[in-house]
Amino acid sequence: MKKYKINISEERHSSDLESLGSIFMPIIKNSLSAEDLIGTDIILNWRNIIGNEMATFCQPLNTKYNPHTNCRTLYIETPVGGFALEIQHRENYILEKINAYFGYQAIHKLNISQNANIRPMFTGKKAENTQELEVSEEDKKYLMQLTEEIKDEKLRENLIKIGKKILLANKE
Repeated sequence: MKKYKINISEERHSSDLESLGSIFMPIIKNSLSAEDLIGTDIILNWRNIIGNEMATFCQPLNTKYNPHTNCRTLYIETPVGGFALEIQHRENYILEKINAYFGYQAIHKLNISQNANIRPMFTGKKAENTQELEVSEEDKKYLMQLTEEIKDEKLRENLIKIGKKILLANKE
């Protein structure tokens, strides 16, 4: 097997350096049209445009422009179930929100499809249970003994809550 020797020059060639922006920006500008930028902007800012409630059960796929009708369609995907019907009922609301975001009528209509492989994306935190779990003093002492060696305060509190739920479930 033949070995190759690599020569590394110690000289700096600063005249050869060029920013990545100057290389890639012309390529990106030529390959992306305004159509692509609208669709990308909608996808990236979807939750901000239509709100958390709507964004939990629908997601944008892409946009298509029809030059014959001078209309742009937004393709939206929802989980199987009543979600597509809800989107259909709120179509005008969604179009108003999107067009208000852009400041002009960027999207003219929606095309809604259902996909059995996606699930609603609930990202909000669950409401805290305001009702304190009531267990006996003896059970509280027992849970405190079990968790006394745990140094992380949040972990200890969560384990005590779980312990209370388990103890209450076993009493029922």
